Amino acid sequence: MTASTTLSRGFALLTVLALAGCAGSNALQPNALTSTQEEAIAAASPNPAGRQTASLAAAANPQLAIPPAIGAPETAIAPLNARLVARAQELGIPLGAAASADGLTMKGYFSAITEGQQTTVIYVWDVIDGQGNRLTRIQGQERGPRTAGEGWTSVGPDMMQRIADQTIDAYASWLLARAG
Repeated sequence: MTASTTLSRGFALLTVLALAGCAGSNALQPNALTSTQEEAIAAASPNPAGRQTASLAAAANPQLAIPPAIGAPETAIAPLNARLVARAQELGIPLGAAASADGLTMKGYFSAITEGQQTTVIYVWDVIDGQGNRLTRIQGQERGPRTAGEGWTSVGPDMMQRIADQTIDAYASWLLARAG
């Protein structure tokens, strides 16, 4: 890895973390799901992919609002949001268009880096309660083949869908652990 590659990765990670850290309790107005996404929740059949689902019945399962993610273009956000909704539906996680006092909000921050024939998407999600307190952070990175161009132009829908699955699965695991 060259020094410039290391610096590029470090800068992208710092940018994502800085954006995540700047989002205070009033930084974003939660308006995550569009009416189309809410209709997708209602129309989706339970567990369409045949995946094993976690039992969230025992967990306190508050309504979750997911505002539009920061740092990614709409071409990347659309497949991410569609899969977030579908996976949440599979696991029985209630979603809402806006945060409620007793619900949770999951705010996302993204960055994409292309190196050679690989593109890496770095993501951070903060789960916030109704009072603006961060309860947990879900973070990671997903690497895939470079499809075209650099950065976001090289990120395909399949990569964003994998991130959505990893995100909702981590959120569900956190809910289960929190329920004790």
